[in-house]
Amino acid sequence: MSADGLSEGGRGEESGRSPTFFLPYFGMQPSVREIVRQVEELSAPLAADEGFELWGVDLLSEDGRWVLRILLDSERGTTLDDCTRVHRQLSDLLDVHDPIPWHYTLEVSSPGLRRPLLRPSHYRRYLGQPVRLQTKTAVDGKRTFTGPLCRVEDHAVGLVDDVTGTVSIAWDDVARAHLDPPPPVPGKDASHRKRRRQRRT
Repeated sequence: MSADGLSEGGRGEESGRSPTFFLPYFGMQPSVREIVRQVEELSAPLAADEGFELWGVDLLSEDGRWVLRILLDSERGTTLDDCTRVHRQLSDLLDVHDPIPWHYTLEVSSPGLRRPLLRPSHYRRYLGQPVRLQTKTAVDGKRTFTGPLCRVEDHAVGLVDDVTGTVSIAWDDVARAHLDPPPPVPGKDASHRKRRRQRRT
């Protein structure tokens, strides 16, 4: 069914509630998982033709409406114009193949700085970077861990938690994870620009 209320996503800092691990479908109904797979198959070639990596696809119900969220990544960055262009092409493509049998809103955006980690290749790409990871069951009495990724293995991912130290979490126990960069230091950019101006005088 065609999307209504279409909107082009911007470059938000954090994207939605995309679940984690090899197939980002944890918690989805089987019918929704199949729709997401179909959308991924349709979206990935289109994104690649436009010079983007399809970072993730999410289909979820928000405030009584269905939202199809497409995340695009690129080394050169993803602008609002990029999202608008891909949104229009993808909307036409989905209208032709019609994989979603109900009304929905299509959103296209970049993953942002706090991007979700949805598959092992995402984790490997950001080894050493701080993340926030939630588990399905308690590990060492906790379900939320924050700290730098230290290893990515076939059966588990490891990070150095800020409180408990190094932990190893089985992939099957990962609920969701995203990058967790430190907040910018207030005034740092302004003071840097001031020093540059002083050097020019």
